[in-house]
Amino acid sequence: MNHSIRFTPPRLNPAITFSALLLTALLALLFCLRNPLLYAMAPGFDASLFAVMGKMWHEGGVLYKDMIDIKGPMIFAIDALGYGLGGFVGIWALEWGLCWLGLLASWQAFAQLGLSFRARLGAMLAVLALYGTRYYYGNMTEDWTFHLALIAQWAFITLLLDKEFRWWPALVAGLSFAIVAWMRTNNGAFWGGWYLVLFCHWCWHEKWRDAIVLLISSLVGLALIGGPLYAYFQQHDLLAAFKYYAFDIFFEGSYGNGISLMVGAVGLLRTGLIMLLPPFVLLMLSRRQEWHLPVLLATLFGVLFTLIANSVSGHIFDHYDVLYLQLALLPLAVLLDRSEQQADAIGLLCISLVVLTASWLLAQQLGYGWSTKEWSLARVGEVLGNSLLWALPVLILIPLWRAWDVRSTTPWLATLAMLLIMVNNAWEGTQKGRPFNPAAQVRVDRIKAETTTTDTIWVDGIQPQYYLWTDRQPASAYLFFANVNPPYDVRARILADLERQQPKFIIAKPERISEELKKPTSPSHLAFYQYLASQYESVEPGLYRKR
Repeated sequence: MNHSIRFTPPRLNPAITFSALLLTALLALLFCLRNPLLYAMAPGFDASLFAVMGKMWHEGGVLYKDMIDIKGPMIFAIDALGYGLGGFVGIWALEWGLCWLGLLASWQAFAQLGLSFRARLGAMLAVLALYGTRYYYGNMTEDWTFHLALIAQWAFITLLLDKEFRWWPALVAGLSFAIVAWMRTNNGAFWGGWYLVLFCHWCWHEKWRDAIVLLISSLVGLALIGGPLYAYFQQHDLLAAFKYYAFDIFFEGSYGNGISLMVGAVGLLRTGLIMLLPPFVLLMLSRRQEWHLPVLLATLFGVLFTLIANSVSGHIFDHYDVLYLQLALLPLAVLLDRSEQQADAIGLLCISLVVLTASWLLAQQLGYGWSTKEWSLARVGEVLGNSLLWALPVLILIPLWRAWDVRSTTPWLATLAMLLIMVNNAWEGTQKGRPFNPAAQVRVDRIKAETTTTDTIWVDGIQPQYYLWTDRQPASAYLFFANVNPPYDVRARILADLERQQPKFIIAKPERISEELKKPTSPSHLAFYQYLASQYESVEPGLYRKR
């Protein structure tokens, strides 16, 4: 059976050039300068917790025993490795290196597809500018997933264009998939789309051996990463805890608001990918080149799987949108390349929707700003709807773009604008991650002055940044946030840990203590705050020292 397509171009596989190495390194550096870990400051919420737990693991703590959060072990393993390289700054350096590899890999992958220099550069700048402005905390599971997805993109595109299985790109895809799967399984949607399409593509062309070995290579990747983890938890008799906190807790109702496809689709809209897909589909369905249809299907299945993955928790947090950004890079590059080639009706459609998407995103940012807190669906709909109405008038400029034939200057103007945005993002990174206010700085300074690195502290509430600012370890293992409700009394276990560890300082909100003492949420909450009030004295607003 022969399913070959008539228009099969020569195989392109350009060598990596010094200019590509330098350009992608500088882009990665400019992007990662926003990460507060570079300045030994604290990234937002979960990211600070991951860094602290990585440090604890590096210093001999036992994961899921001495420190517990509801994530797979690889995010803590990565941070432990980074911390070993150079403290919290080492975690930043590791992420910058992986970001560089991701950008370089996708740069080479797009070169294999024959996409132009300006299309590749424009797509990367646009995605990184949006990412840095809205979503980038640094050290989030979604951040590591983004970098690994760009690396895997090279592997999958290389396998597709080679038309046969090869172990090197397959292992790159398999290992990157395994790292993400053992970090947060939901984040593996990108790999799911590519594995499914490439497997079916080779089966369709009766390349049964290649298809089967591809499947085996993914399992080899999972085993290479998962095997040492299994041995580690087996050694510490923590297999049940590992399974529960990494996987089971998400399916028993202890976390989340239930499955909602509308919630899952939020990122598809807020990243603008929904506008890029129609012209991308139109271009790929022309099947002018053999890779068009498989790439289209991999992208669409990736979007579908991401939508499902983001639907599971029922929460709308901004960093969940990042899982769509890795899927947006290739469609955007293809549209920019097509609009650059010809100013025909298809080219005009491509650039029209790219410009409209950019205007829509800009209108959201200028009109409403951005919140890192949880969003409601009603608020998302209001922001998206009103911003689209404000953005639509930009379409009147599209005929001018075609009439004046400014295709040669427009990309460079856009490139300059994106660079300016990224420079601004990098500058803002120097201001991020610092203590919340002067009172918080006083708490940090006093803890550092009156304790040593072997002393413990406890932070009541969702403020793990204090552990990073003070460089002190937490006095309890139960570090996950209050929106997690496992089938045991967390507060009672924390109290037992504090009574055993006797932390020198506890950070807590005075109004919360007063409220819980008058109207306790539960008996264990009352016991906890009675212990705090009787055993600790207030030395600064919100800071309590052991009597």
